[in-house]
Amino acid sequence: MPAIRTTRRTPAPAEPAGPRLEHAVPFRFSAADRDPSPGDPQPYVDHLRALHRAAGTPDPTVALDWLTGGARVSYHDMARVVVERLGAELAGVDLVVTVDASPDCRHQSFPACLLAAVLPGDPLVLGISEQGVAGPFTALRLAHDQLRAGLRRRALVLVVEQSTLPPGSFAGPVEDVAVALLLDAGPGPGPRLERPEVGVTGRGPGAAPAAVPGHPCAGAWLTLADQLADPGGPPYGPDGRLVVADRDSVLPYACRAALTRPAHQADLLPQVAVRPVLEPVA
Repeated sequence: MPAIRTTRRTPAPAEPAGPRLEHAVPFRFSAADRDPSPGDPQPYVDHLRALHRAAGTPDPTVALDWLTGGARVSYHDMARVVVERLGAELAGVDLVVTVDASPDCRHQSFPACLLAAVLPGDPLVLGISEQGVAGPFTALRLAHDQLRAGLRRRALVLVVEQSTLPPGSFAGPVEDVAVALLLDAGPGPGPRLERPEVGVTGRGPGAAPAAVPGHPCAGAWLTLADQLADPGGPPYGPDGRLVVADRDSVLPYACRAALTRPAHQADLLPQVAVRPVLEPVA
């Protein structure tokens, strides 16, 4: 399982240099969020058939119940709902990074392009796909570096997971979810993000999988969003740090990202007991 854990390191500087995490907003979608006219699925089916034909693997589109009868909440739908619900919170966003663990059931569009079209200004748009649990950490590292260098001011990292997948796919998401992570380079409330780490590990018995079952990409971030929304405050350690860690169940990635509470907030937030949120990652 992923872990969000406290640490006992040397106290952090009074004002860490990384961007601050303004918000972590979870979204859970239903068929009601689907575009009532999602378009013809045939281009998606043709694309899948071509990929499997080239790879010499069985055609997963012989029976299409999984597609025509599935939820079919696409990344396009998710992006639209996120923009509608966040509204003014997206003002000033000049960097957008979308993250997904699997191809979209709506082959005709990309969520980052939709976001670029509806957000004001001319944001830089990036997309990260099929990196498993490492995807959000990679996205946050890119956003951290852009904001830290002064190249961008506000960033939206949007992690999306889709349940409409062909039979025989990897152990994919059990529901349609997204997590919007908003980062700001300026001063203000909110924990500071240290530069995330994406490490390569070995395979085999010593590299036990750690991804949340049913959430191969967004699991740790759904948990973080819940913790940050807790009225008692997130479980920062005595040094004011909180670490999000995860390991991929298929790809050889082990990742971690630390959030540090600014020193000037220490006396404003309630003190909480030091406790692990999930089982620690070995």
